Amino acid sequence: MVIVAEELAQRLRVRMRGTVLAEARLDRYTTFRIGGPATLLATPLDREDLKVALAFARAEGLPVHVLGGGSNTLVRDGGLRGMAIHLNALQTLDRRGEMVETAAGVRVSRLLAFCCRHGLAGLEVLSGIPGTLGGAVWGNAGAWGGSVADCLASVELVAPTGEECRVLRDAVPFRYRSSGLPAGSVIVQAGFRLAADDAAAIRRRISGYLVRRNASQPVEFRSAGSIFKNPPGDFAGRLVEQVALKGTRIGNAMISAKHGNYIVNMGGARAADVLALAALAQERVRAATGIALELEIRVVGEQ
Repeated sequence: MVIVAEELAQRLRVRMRGTVLAEARLDRYTTFRIGGPATLLATPLDREDLKVALAFARAEGLPVHVLGGGSNTLVRDGGLRGMAIHLNALQTLDRRGEMVETAAGVRVSRLLAFCCRHGLAGLEVLSGIPGTLGGAVWGNAGAWGGSVADCLASVELVAPTGEECRVLRDAVPFRYRSSGLPAGSVIVQAGFRLAADDAAAIRRRISGYLVRRNASQPVEFRSAGSIFKNPPGDFAGRLVEQVALKGTRIGNAMISAKHGNYIVNMGGARAADVLALAALAQERVRAATGIALELEIRVVGEQ
C-alpha cells in the first residue's frame, strides 16, 4: 500500500507546485493529535494548484477530504484511503473599507487580530475557536449566540470538477453548525461585511470571550472542540454532566472533567477510544432523557 501511495505521490508532484506526501500521518495535522495516515496529503499553493489536485483525485478515483486547520475533525485509526488536502498555504487577507476578504487557510485568530488592528467589529464571538476560516465557514462556527453566518457577505468555491463560483450570503443555506454548501466543494475565499468600531473596544470583547472560554473549556488538553451539537433548547455538556460521565476515561481519551461536551486526548489516545466515549455518552443521555445527541465533529477514515 505504501508503494502504491508513493507512486501516486510521484505522479502528482510533477503536476503540482505545492507539496505532496505519501502515507502521511494525519495526527500531527489535527487539533486532536489523533489519526492514521492518508494515502496522499496535498498542500496546494493556490486555487490553480488546488484544481490540479482535485483533477488528479477525480482521475484516480481518490476520495477527497479537506483538512483545513484540522479542528472539529477526528481521523480514524486506520487512516484515510484517499487524498487529504491542507489549505494552509492560502493566506491572503485584505481590507476594502468595512469589507474583509480572507483566504480559506487563514487562521481564525489571525483574522481577529487583523480586524482588531483595523477597527472592524462583528467576528469577536469567534475568539478562541481553533482552525481556519474555510472550516469555520463550512461548519458555521460560532459561540455565545453568534456565528460566522452573521457577518458573511460571500464565499468563493472550487467544485470537484474544478469550476469556480462565488455565492452571496443570501444563497448560502446556513443552519446550526452547517453552511449547507454543496458536498465536495472546497472553500477558497470568504468575504465579511463588518462594522467600524474602536480597536480598544474590540480588543476588550475578544479578551472577555477568551477569559470565558478558558474558564469553562479544557483548553489545556488536545481536543476537537465540542463533540456534540447542542439539542434545541438545551446544552449537550449539561446533559452529559447530568448522567455523571464527566471525567470518564477509556484508554487515553477522557470526557473532560471541566466541560461535558469535550473529549480530550490525555496523550496517545486512539480514535476508537474517543468514539467509544461518544457512544457511551449518547447511550446514557438517550436512556435518561430520550434526547439523541448528534455528533458535531466530523469523523473520517477507516477503522
